[in-house]
Amino acid sequence: MKKLALTSTLAFALCTTVPLATAAGVGLQQATATFSQSPQDFYGVSLAIDGINEPQRGWAIDPNEGASQTAVFETIVDAGFTGGSIFTFTLTHSFSVPTHTLGRVRLSVTTDNRASFADGLLSGGDVSANWTVLDPMTAVSANGATLSVLGDQSILASGTLPFTDTYTVTATTALTGITGFRLEALTDPSLPLGGPGRHTANGNFVLNEFGVSVTAVPEPETYALMTAGLGVVGFAALRRKQRAFSLPRQ
Repeated sequence: MKKLALTSTLAFALCTTVPLATAAGVGLQQATATFSQSPQDFYGVSLAIDGINEPQRGWAIDPNEGASQTAVFETIVDAGFTGGSIFTFTLTHSFSVPTHTLGRVRLSVTTDNRASFADGLLSGGDVSANWTVLDPMTAVSANGATLSVLGDQSILASGTLPFTDTYTVTATTALTGITGFRLEALTDPSLPLGGPGRHTANGNFVLNEFGVSVTAVPEPETYALMTAGLGVVGFAALRRKQRAFSLPRQ
């Protein structure tokens, strides 16, 4: 929890101390998953990026609960700014049956050629690529669940179990030319029947919409202005973030 509290402070500074450029939406295509629940015209992974937030349309995995599942999405055009990017992920759960929210998730990016992954299959699809796991800065539930960042950079939901919920996750990366995102729905002993969802009857979930937006990380001069009020610990963490963006592309 210390990690999450610290990174939340940094994100607050990033978002409020100095105005940032308006975040741009990242177009997604070619949704692919290891498994999608049938009927796939109601629960296929492609419905999570169709821009239609309806309670009965979204990615679900029944009867394959109790096992981790993976979804990947191509970017329509390359994403990422030179000097670093702040990505904001929005995971919307609006299913009409209560508590169908994700229990544990992990987000990654790739710069691989789009022809080498994401074949568009809703089940048994090609989700393999050279993935770089993102380290979340913040993870917030709109309706009161506790979202904790674990040591493997996954996010675990606990506490309040709302009827519906929207998770907002921010993460930074120095990579440019990003061609795809991976969303892993992971099992965990704390979840109903192991999850990866929080539905109390079977551990399922319904992800109605998965959205991504991006903005550039501020220039170093802007970071310097933002350090006021962060204190020694916050400033040190901020410097670590700055140094990360000077690393060569992975």
